[in-house]
Amino acid sequence: MSVFDKFRLLLNSVGENSKLLEDQNTAHIAVDGQVLLSKQSIPGVSIEIEQHNDLTIARITVTSHTQVSNPVHLCFSMFQQAGRQNFRVHIFLEPYAKVSFISHGLFTTVDTAKHIMDKTIEISEGASLSFTDSHFHSQSGGIKVLSSARIKVGKYGYYFSDFSLTTGRVGKLNLDYSVEAEEHAVVELISRIFGHANDSINMTEKVNLNGRFSHSVIKSRVALEGEATAIITGITEGCAEGARGHMDCLEIIKDKAVGQSIPVVKVSHPLAKVTHEAAIGTIDNKQLETLIVHGLSLEQATDLIVLGILH
Repeated sequence: MSVFDKFRLLLNSVGENSKLLEDQNTAHIAVDGQVLLSKQSIPGVSIEIEQHNDLTIARITVTSHTQVSNPVHLCFSMFQQAGRQNFRVHIFLEPYAKVSFISHGLFTTVDTAKHIMDKTIEISEGASLSFTDSHFHSQSGGIKVLSSARIKVGKYGYYFSDFSLTTGRVGKLNLDYSVEAEEHAVVELISRIFGHANDSINMTEKVNLNGRFSHSVIKSRVALEGEATAIITGITEGCAEGARGHMDCLEIIKDKAVGQSIPVVKVSHPLAKVTHEAAIGTIDNKQLETLIVHGLSLEQATDLIVLGILH
């Protein structure tokens, strides 16, 4: 079986139809390790790839006023038992373009891996980008993910990000996102992570509300069990008239897990406002009792509540 055929099966196994790789109306990149398996540009979406021995650079441009019907798929896998994957992705939306991206981190068969993803995203005036980034890991705990993003959202622009790592062991996750929002820009950052055993999670998300009437929401949901640890840092700075920001962090812990939430609020304009709320604790006993009365075991009830928080 070829690597590409294995890749297709892996994509199907996480609930995505691998036929998207054959769809002439769907732009995509498919990669195993540092090896490019497939790529496709479509009218309005240009994809350029630059490959080096230990680094791959992808440049994606969406042209002005283009509304892309199908999501652009970025699919990353690693079939070796041990390996390293290093990517830089530059995404540029010209004015009033609208597109969504779906990124898959497919590491369900690897024992030891290092995945490095460095994104720069520029959203021009009136443009809109939704970015869903879903990771699927093995149970080895030997995967290390270093993910960073630098995003600029222009006037009346929109950026939505949803990062999830709830399948398999996290391993070690270092996530660092920073967003600059201009006038009337809207930013939404959502993250959902489930840590097990001795998984280690370190996540920082920062939004600078530089433009008048710019808005942002940072929402994180983290569940921890075993001896997993998490440090979740949310930072919002309100720097202009009418800027509004909110941060919402919820961490559920059990066993010997340790969770830490660090909200940082900074306001440098008298007509800006930033709020935050953070909660760390165990699962509510009343919820557990209700589910147990309906026939679930304690473990089943706990799992159901955690999954409800993460989805």
